[in-house]
Amino acid sequence: MQTSLNYKSIVLIASLALAIAGPQYGMAQRFNHGSVGGGRPAASAPRAVAPSRPAPSRPAEARPVEQRPVEARPTINGGGRNVGSHDYSRPVDVRPTVNVRNNVTVRNNVNVYHTGAYRGIHPYDYHPYRPYYWGPHWHPLGFFLSALASDAILFSFNNQQYYYDDGCFYLPSNGGYSVIAPPIGAVVAALPPGYETPIVGNDTYYYFGGVFYIYTGQGYQVVAAPPGAVVYQLPVGAVDQQINGEDILVYDNTYYEPISQDGQDAYEVVPPPGQ
Repeated sequence: MQTSLNYKSIVLIASLALAIAGPQYGMAQRFNHGSVGGGRPAASAPRAVAPSRPAPSRPAEARPVEQRPVEARPTINGGGRNVGSHDYSRPVDVRPTVNVRNNVTVRNNVNVYHTGAYRGIHPYDYHPYRPYYWGPHWHPLGFFLSALASDAILFSFNNQQYYYDDGCFYLPSNGGYSVIAPPIGAVVAALPPGYETPIVGNDTYYYFGGVFYIYTGQGYQVVAAPPGAVVYQLPVGAVDQQINGEDILVYDNTYYEPISQDGQDAYEVVPPPGQ
């Protein structure tokens, strides 16, 4: 009984001793002071972190600049800058941005006629006269036919009967028909293909086979050749005459002066000499 009590006393004393020394022993283990065996190995000292060095600077690589060709874009409104895409790399066109139409038709055969020294706007330009035919059914003045085509038109004008066919006027002659100068004022319903339309002033004329017409609404009326009219073909039978030192072509009492218009040989109606 006594032995058991002593043993319990020894255990109690040891427990008190451990309770008193416990905090120090725990602190020793926590900080690895090594004062008490069996503790965890001391932690190694923290490594000194080397200061970060800046990355060595490398010289910038000299890369070749790509040279791209300038794209040739059409200008807008005639200027050198493309305002829509703000392309200012091209030089500015200092010309005025005016819309210019090059395909403008200019008529030179205005209401001006001339003879002798007065030239108007058509310079005298003599060129060889080449007689012209308006197809196989057209015939010059004085041509004789034994018979007319079945579709020839018979009409009466100033108490005289005439025949008209494909731009030619006929009268009965010696059992047949002869081509005559058309009577001024006569009206025909239509003209064959191939006629010209000379303009004199504000008036438009129709020209075919050496004859001039105006349109009246009822048909084409024969008129005297208007001075200033320019045509490109003269019929067979024109006569070359020297007037005031120049060659003038005469056909059916109408005078034509050789001229050049728009680079082509042409003929302009001029007044008779002395008028």
